[in-house]
Amino acid sequence: MITLEQATEIAEARDAWSVQDDLCDCVYQRIGSWFNPYIGEFLETRLCCVWAKFEAQWPELFRRTKQEPAIWDGEADMPVAVWHRQMSAHLGVPLEEARTLAGSAPKGKAKPEKISLYLPVGGDEYAEFVLG
Repeated sequence: MITLEQATEIAEARDAWSVQDDLCDCVYQRIGSWFNPYIGEFLETRLCCVWAKFEAQWPELFRRTKQEPAIWDGEADMPVAVWHRQMSAHLGVPLEEARTLAGSAPKGKAKPEKISLYLPVGGDEYAEFVLG
């Protein structure tokens, strides 16, 4: 029987799909993957594409609520696939056009190195503990 470690090696050796790989135009890129060691098989599905087909077939089962897109505040650089989709929404243009107009994705922002933690010590008094 193939072990989970062997299955992981097999998955890493092939061209695996990954979230934000930008291989489809779906807004919510989601990949589902399952491994069954008893039949030695992986099943991968681009869940985002399945949802898009479901929505096209049964639009009454889906509801989209538009909101103002958030500004990137992650420590890592914004993934390019996410940046393209944000620009598509912001500019009101198709994703393919946003890919050409978007420019560079926002860079990550370093978080503060020190964090203050306040713990109650009695009554209305708190002690501050600085971490970092």
